[in-house]
Amino acid sequence: MLNIRDLMARVPSYDRFYTVDEMYRRARDVAADNPELAKLTIVGKSTDGTEIPMVTIGDGPKSVVLFALPHPNEPIGAMLVQFLLDELITNDELRSPYTWHLLTCVDPDGTRLNEGWFKGPFTVDNYARNFYRPPSAEQVEWTFPLKYKTYEWTTPIPETRALMAALDQAKPDFVYSLHNAGFGGVYYYMTPFVEGAFDELHAIPQEQGLFMSLGEPEMPWAVEFAPAVFEMVSITKAYDYFEEFGSGDPAEQIQGGASSYDYLIDRDPAFLVTELPYFQAKEIADQSDSGETRREVFQQAMAQEEAMYAVQTDILERVSPLMTLDTRFLRAVTSFAEVGPKSLESKRAWVERTPGMDEPATVASRADELYVSVFYKLVVASMLVRAIDAQLEATPSDVLVSARDELQGHLDQWLQLINDNLDYSPIPVQTLVSVQFGAMLAVLNNL
Repeated sequence: MLNIRDLMARVPSYDRFYTVDEMYRRARDVAADNPELAKLTIVGKSTDGTEIPMVTIGDGPKSVVLFALPHPNEPIGAMLVQFLLDELITNDELRSPYTWHLLTCVDPDGTRLNEGWFKGPFTVDNYARNFYRPPSAEQVEWTFPLKYKTYEWTTPIPETRALMAALDQAKPDFVYSLHNAGFGGVYYYMTPFVEGAFDELHAIPQEQGLFMSLGEPEMPWAVEFAPAVFEMVSITKAYDYFEEFGSGDPAEQIQGGASSYDYLIDRDPAFLVTELPYFQAKEIADQSDSGETRREVFQQAMAQEEAMYAVQTDILERVSPLMTLDTRFLRAVTSFAEVGPKSLESKRAWVERTPGMDEPATVASRADELYVSVFYKLVVASMLVRAIDAQLEATPSDVLVSARDELQGHLDQWLQLINDNLDYSPIPVQTLVSVQFGAMLAVLNNL
């Protein structure tokens, strides 16, 4: 059994996130300096032509794959990989039971567009204004091939093809898909049902001063194993949800393809995702009665969502004739603007037809729906600001300036809503990496 706390204590005092160039340089150096233990393989290239490396360390009987930055705004796992690149060379006890396959960054192009906030200051404002997340059809984790009922996806992006090659080569027994949340509490997705790990999965973050996410689940179709521990999600479950609560063909509400979990499901490896936030507030773990029912909270939240979508849709429609640059920011905003209102329709039906909506809502649930959800929608508005700014550099326009300033005003209001209602604080990078590391060890100890 690996000593989880002793190993967590070895994580260095990271105070920032590394750039793509720094990550890749370290991967090359570790392989070059330790040829007897480590091997570097180029598994593919990004859309813009950057080579994507995988470092394999050790030759133990069980194969473990960790891949970082499948979503380019989620670099906590990349720092875990940076730590493991060094730790596995010197720590025989950790290395020897496994063959470790480490991909430090599977979306270098998108990650570079987030590097503006990687060094801090770590505030919601700075994060939002330097945020980038691609549309689903350009995300590594959601463009694996898929055929399910009326939906089919056959065009994995280059980064996904690189990850597919890595997974095919590694033949993993355990996969750690390195994601993280932005705001809220800690929660997990896993398969199989590893009940022996649950106590540790709760204790590890709480010992580090982090709150568990005890409000509403991230997605209505999530299956809960234990508080804040959910079954790995599949795009097929999303399809079934839209089939039950949506209108029309569910395929029309899905963008992109399957996940790495879907890709490997027939090979039956164990999977883990640890969702850690950069920012937390005590409200997201408060299980006391909010004084409102779940239905009342959801209705307020849906009205708020509808208003935010209306603002962004209106401004996007006004600027679209002038947006001649096909930027990543514009493609992302256009995609999210299309899928958001459709998802809201399904959510209304779900709220109407799901039992338990007249039960009391906890403070945590209310905070999730009314404030944390705002955080995840305002970053889309921020990407529209970045898209307009990029266009203005190419073609100055008073119309674009006016729209950008108007949207910036809304963005400021939404940020203030969070600041006024959640007494949030940033979580140190070292703490985040330690907890993500500890969660992996807890599962490995119980497989």
